[in-house]
Amino acid sequence: MTDQITLEKALELVDFELCPEGWRVKNVKGSLYGDVQGNVQGDVWGDVQGNVQGDVLVDIWGTISGRQWEFIETPKEKLRRLIDEDADKDKILEALDRLEDSNG
Repeated sequence: MTDQITLEKALELVDFELCPEGWRVKNVKGSLYGDVQGNVQGDVWGDVQGNVQGDVLVDIWGTISGRQWEFIETPKEKLRRLIDEDADKDKILEALDRLEDSNG
C-alpha cells in the first residue's frame, strides 16, 4: 500500500473553496514546504525562505535578506502622487525640480 493522505487529514491541513473556475486552496493551516505556482491573495504570516517572483501589492513587515524593507518613491512617482493629492504649489514645484535634477 502506498502512502496516501486521507481526505480527513487533508482537510485538517487545508481549506478549499469552489470558484467559477473550479476548486482552489483557500487557506493553508500550517507551513508550506514547496512552491506556489500561482497567486497568493491574502496574507503570509511567517517567513518566506525562498524567492518572490512577482509583485507585492500591499505591505511587507520584516526584512528581506536580513535588511529592513523600505518603500522608496521615485521623483516621478512623488510628483504624480502630489498632483493626485492636490498638494500645494510649493510641494509640487519642489518635486518637479527634483524630477528635473534626476533626469527621469
